[in-house]
Amino acid sequence: MARLLPVLFLFLSGCLFSQLKFDTLSHRKFKTTVTPAILVGYHYAGDAKDNTETFRASQMHIIEVVFAKIISYGGNHGAAKVYYAGSDFIINNRYGFFMAPKVGVSSNAGMSLGAEVQFQTNFEKVIPRIMPYFGFGGGGGKLTVGYNFRLLKVENFPINTLQIGITWPIKRFKEKSI
Repeated sequence: MARLLPVLFLFLSGCLFSQLKFDTLSHRKFKTTVTPAILVGYHYAGDAKDNTETFRASQMHIIEVVFAKIISYGGNHGAAKVYYAGSDFIINNRYGFFMAPKVGVSSNAGMSLGAEVQFQTNFEKVIPRIMPYFGFGGGGGKLTVGYNFRLLKVENFPINTLQIGITWPIKRFKEKSI
């Protein structure tokens, strides 16, 4: 009897929580949809440093506005892949206002992994950076922690050493099934 319980548990788990295309117990069907969307986010970066590491800059508050293509994979445990392009608007007490046009990609299935390339500018200089991030997310939204790496050796902008943020779709357009 003790050997029968694990087998029975696995059988019932497979029947109740499976992700088959014709799953009769689930209201979610296994399908792929593509949805254009506008994503808005807030990020906070503390303890920014310059490249010489001789002084600390004030914290940065970052507003993100991007246009995204969300590719959702359905089922009980769905996932999403997001391609996006847009801009960060950075407010810093010491350095004023920055902008950072960017492009990126993320993959969300409970966990969120992604990377983006930013071109931070104060309208006099442009500094390219790459930011990998990880966190939690799904359906195009995400709660992440990332780190900016500079791509040039010499620069005068502060580097935000650690960035945390939340991004969420505020407007979804007509979805298309694939």
